[in-house]
Amino acid sequence: MRVIRRLVRLGALEDVRRLLDRVHPADVVQILRMLAPTERKAFTDVLLSHGRAGEVLADLPQAQVEEILVQVSNERIASLVSRLAPDKAADLLRLLFEDRVVAILKLLDEKTAATLDRLMTYGPETAGGMMTTRFLALDRHTRVGEAIDRLRSEPEAEMVFYLYVVDDAMRLEGVVSLRQLVLARHDQELREIMNPKVIRVRLDTSRGEVADVISRYNLLAVPVVDAGNVLCGIVTVDDAIDAITDETTREMYRLAGLNTEDRIGTPPRESVRRRLPWMVINLGTAILASWVVSFFEASIAQVVALATFMPIVAGMGGNGATQALTVIIRGIALGEIDFSSARRAILKEITVGVAIGVATGGLMAGIAMLWKGNAMLGLVICMAMIINLFVAGLTGAAVPLVLKWLKLDPALGSGVIVTTFTDCCGFLSFLGLGTLLLSFLK
Repeated sequence: MRVIRRLVRLGALEDVRRLLDRVHPADVVQILRMLAPTERKAFTDVLLSHGRAGEVLADLPQAQVEEILVQVSNERIASLVSRLAPDKAADLLRLLFEDRVVAILKLLDEKTAATLDRLMTYGPETAGGMMTTRFLALDRHTRVGEAIDRLRSEPEAEMVFYLYVVDDAMRLEGVVSLRQLVLARHDQELREIMNPKVIRVRLDTSRGEVADVISRYNLLAVPVVDAGNVLCGIVTVDDAIDAITDETTREMYRLAGLNTEDRIGTPPRESVRRRLPWMVINLGTAILASWVVSFFEASIAQVVALATFMPIVAGMGGNGATQALTVIIRGIALGEIDFSSARRAILKEITVGVAIGVATGGLMAGIAMLWKGNAMLGLVICMAMIINLFVAGLTGAAVPLVLKWLKLDPALGSGVIVTTFTDCCGFLSFLGLGTLLLSFLK
């Protein structure tokens, strides 16, 4: 990587072109991320004339690909997509305006254009949008020897570990593993050795569910069928890994209130535009918490120690809520929690929150007593932490489940809502108890 970067800086672009023959596309993606904007432009010009450009573009972040494709002619894009797997080619074309897509499809051969046009009719977040049409399917009466010959003559098939068995109408009937095929007699028909219990997904199955099926059953690929059980394509394990990675990134960004396109290389102005609205919402919730504190200004003025310990109660509640929130959102994403088990999950998080509140509250009570020499102050902070961690467990578990029930993204608004609850309840419980026991705290 360092060698290529140095050659780009020196302007030795012919040497860069020769080195690209020996570099894996995944490593080229990393090189592109390391280059400065001016270096990236020169490197991209070399890359686009290279035979592996399509593979590299397929692995780049969407925003970066869109930026590159704007500068590329339709003829060059047609050449790129013709060398890619159909699913990757369709993903690339989805980033273009419709008029460009139509023009590019006209430059491709009829069969390829028809395949890509069909794939793009499916949503990118569905099994239909993920699948590739490069698979091997044979009739149930095909003999094992004939099937092996077909495997040898189909080098472009993406997943040869599974051979799908279909009828005359391409309806899925069974699957034969490569191991079964090798161990069977050459004169046996596929229907004799196939497994008729095929795990499959529908065209409209979500990406997350497809990835979950592949992960749960340890598959290398899963067939995609339509409503009539006609085999339309397959989703391979590498696409499932990409889906899991994308979903994990999306959830992590949403919890932080970030747009998934906000990356290290994003221009500062664009990052400010994407982050500012969310920060304004956070500012509103912070003002709400401060408004709660304002009701107890007189108490704080009489016992300044209340101001010293106040952030501890709110901070512990926020951390507890984040932990509960993370566990619940992950459970929702993996299908571990549904509405039938929601009550159990909420009760579990409340129990954990209260237990942690008792332990940390007792510890903090001892610290407060030693620090300020006031046992009542220790009791107040202990009780406030127990109350706030109860609220943290309750809201951290319940809020994402309620958002899911309302058909909203559990990760998108949970953080702000839960933090608002724990901040306001933390201040209210601590300062409220302090006010009630004010005579003992002076």
